[in-house]
Amino acid sequence: MRIVLLVFVFVTAPTAAFFLWAWAVKIKQERKLAGTLPEWQDMPLTWLAIAGLVCAIVGFIVMFFTQDQGYGGLFAL
Repeated sequence: MRIVLLVFVFVTAPTAAFFLWAWAVKIKQERKLAGTLPEWQDMPLTWLAIAGLVCAIVGFIVMFFTQDQGYGGLFAL
């Protein structure tokens, strides 16, 4: 069951991320035209940094819960 859920998440995550991105772009364009877009949201690197941070956090969480946690496991030196 865990494998099926992981595969389902990995297959649907890019599609969901695309639709969230498209929705955010539409809202950003509407706010830019209306003049209500905050200055920090006008910078594309801000969103790139946020997306990278979220991906790193999700990756660490997935590794933590899917790897063996016994002595000498993933993070042992």
